[in-house]
Amino acid sequence: MILTVTMNPSIDTRYTVDHLIVDDVNRVVPAKTAGGKGLNVSRVLVQLGDDIVATGLLGGHSGAYLGELMDADGITHRFTPIAGESRTCIALLHDGNQTELLESGPVVSAEELEAFVGNYTDLVSDASCVTLSGSLPKGVPADTYARLVAIAAEKNVPVLLDTSGAALDAALDAEVKPTLVKPNLTEINDLLGTSFTPDELSELQAALAADERFADIDWVVVSMGAAGSVAFHGGRVLRAKAPRIECVNATGSGDSTIAGFAHAIAAGADDEEVLRCGNTCGTLNAMDPQTGHLVMDKWDEIHSAVEISEL
Repeated sequence: MILTVTMNPSIDTRYTVDHLIVDDVNRVVPAKTAGGKGLNVSRVLVQLGDDIVATGLLGGHSGAYLGELMDADGITHRFTPIAGESRTCIALLHDGNQTELLESGPVVSAEELEAFVGNYTDLVSDASCVTLSGSLPKGVPADTYARLVAIAAEKNVPVLLDTSGAALDAALDAEVKPTLVKPNLTEINDLLGTSFTPDELSELQAALAADERFADIDWVVVSMGAAGSVAFHGGRVLRAKAPRIECVNATGSGDSTIAGFAHAIAAGADDEEVLRCGNTCGTLNAMDPQTGHLVMDKWDEIHSAVEISEL
């Protein structure tokens, strides 16, 4: 079983209008999804046929509705209830643009957090892999992901971490490290205090090797936009390039990539297949209008076209 964690889920609501009329009525038909990065991961893993359980924090009427949306997506879930109302996030697609209105989410009490940690600890016992994705809600300390990584490590369960800011800093500074992190090139440069380009990967490798924060992380995967991605793993440097496609909706492609990594790692795949599977999922998501969803009938075509090379 793969366990996905979404600490700050949301009802993702998409409105589409040809032209936004400001200060007037715009009539729309909503498209609602169980949102949050971890739930995007969950949807993709369901499509890949994995046995998964989604967990995190859910509250109020919004939380109950999120449960219904997960049921509709075939996502098995065991979230911890909280008193606060789960958030709603709105994406307004108009005039070729996407304007987003993102609620910050509920405040979580210390007691609620401890109840979640107990639930998580029980679930990890049956997990083959864990994904930790997205932001932490208010009231949850920045070192919470580091704590969850340590709990999984006690049971020898690999953890894939996809977050940023203080939560990522705390996880990198912790004694027990995640199995995989996936910053983009801008984020890794910010962490290292560097300005490497996609053409300076040997220099990036040396900088990572010299930084003790990354010493015990098995996989450091750096996404580089159109230049593909590079993985530093077991002393190897592997470059991945996905085929060029017509992008329909890139939102959720990073989450889909994490799902592909988790799918392959849980299955014991080799290094090249881990990267190929992750990049295939990220690309197939970008070809689908639904966030965290793959155009599965293109799987063989895209999977075989992903280029993996060792530098």
